[in-house]
Amino acid sequence: MKADVMTWVQRIVGAVFAVGVVALIGAIVVQVGQAEGLPPLPIFLGILGIVTLILMAGACLALVSVAISARKGAEALRRIAGQASAAPVPTKASPVRVFSQTPLREVASEPQPEPAPIRPARPVGRTLVAER
Repeated sequence: MKADVMTWVQRIVGAVFAVGVVALIGAIVVQVGQAEGLPPLPIFLGILGIVTLILMAGACLALVSVAISARKGAEALRRIAGQASAAPVPTKASPVRVFSQTPLREVASEPQPEPAPIRPARPVGRTLVAER
């Protein structure tokens, strides 16, 4: 299994995220255990810290994932370009213009498609469609 630098960065970010969550939960448990009542501020700050850690780790992992995908796409394009340059180039006497306008004489000389047949007239009045 070949692991490059970006994959290792992704793994390190995941490990730091896991350690941070465990440390925050441990800090909350210690502060709540030392308090005489149920203090809301340490719990609130701990939850806020976990949410912040989740958002930062998610953003970092997303950026690393986009960078890995972009690099793989660039490598695939380079590989395709290398295969295309190795293929023989067809030669013609006159270059073909992709977006060239065809002269009106050529368009007029082409056979025109037959017009669609005319539909019969609908009967006038009410007709019974279905019975119950």
